[in-house]
Amino acid sequence: MSLKIIHCADVHLDSAMSGLNTKKVNIRRDEMKRTFARIIELSKNADMLIVAGDLFDGKNVSRSTLDFLKGEFSKIPETKVYIIAGNHDPFVADSVYKNLNFGENVHIFGTELECIEMPEYEIYGISFKSPNDEREMLSGFSVKNPDKINIGVFHANLGGVDYNPVKVSDIEKSGFDYLAMGHIHKASGMNKAGATYYAYCGCPEGRGYDETGEKGIYAIELTKGSILSADFVPVCERMYFDEEIDVTDISGYDEIVDRINEKYKGEKHIYRFTLTGKSNMAIDTDILCERIDGFSVVVRDKTEPAVDIEKLSEEFSLKGLFARFALEDKENMSEEEFNEALKLGFYYIEKEENNENR
Repeated sequence: MSLKIIHCADVHLDSAMSGLNTKKVNIRRDEMKRTFARIIELSKNADMLIVAGDLFDGKNVSRSTLDFLKGEFSKIPETKVYIIAGNHDPFVADSVYKNLNFGENVHIFGTELECIEMPEYEIYGISFKSPNDEREMLSGFSVKNPDKINIGVFHANLGGVDYNPVKVSDIEKSGFDYLAMGHIHKASGMNKAGATYYAYCGCPEGRGYDETGEKGIYAIELTKGSILSADFVPVCERMYFDEEIDVTDISGYDEIVDRINEKYKGEKHIYRFTLTGKSNMAIDTDILCERIDGFSVVVRDKTEPAVDIEKLSEEFSLKGLFARFALEDKENMSEEEFNEALKLGFYYIEKEENNENR
């Protein structure tokens, strides 16, 4: 026999969504619910849905979110739902996991390793008991019935030193057929240690510029000792993109926008473009943001002046005089402030020189 599993993690419902205004935060929170609803839809033909930690972003969960979840879980009464609490939503005294019944098909693992025995399989899970649970929850463990299909659900830091540190050797000795992991927000691909397959599925929705690109879940078909299929299924509403744009030798906004458009993926997404290279252009990033369509667009100017400031300071000219003054004051500024001051100074000097030549 085989088992069909939907493996998700790090949903972070009711997330603060840093970097967005209040209106867009609320839009994104609703979108994250729609994403989870898609995961539920995918689970209708599965034997189980695994949520490997951090279903919530914190302990303060809105009533509307709790009602939403109960409603969604009720749509898959024939699918077993297995949930563990992670570092963001630990299983503490006032946790919603302790105080709310999510439905008969939903099981939430407590803070001690627990095994649920089913005719077709056995599944093990354990929740975080604090935001930084440093127990090595898999260390020294092996399954009770190695002849059955055995599944583990852990929110863990593979190769780390905190947040339930797990070693590959622990996975190898565990006896699991599949270890569904959460905590890392990037899908890992399917890995194998000994006879155990394991994976991070990543988060289903990016929430910042450190969570770029396509996000989703794993749809797995598993039999004893073998993965028949393991498909990464994208489910995200929007993607984050964090791109560097070299603007060396570019002299106008049109050219910068053309360069940005080479990495543009459509207006529904969330962008941060960092301008790099050497340029004496005084770049108004607000102008660029207005010319790029997106749910949210940030443009940062990290360019450096296209000039040898030390050599320029030796010249007997207005720019040379400005360069000498700038170097004298350099220690009072950050590198970014210094570069911005140089570019602005050169911009106004060149503007004045052009006016004089008319």
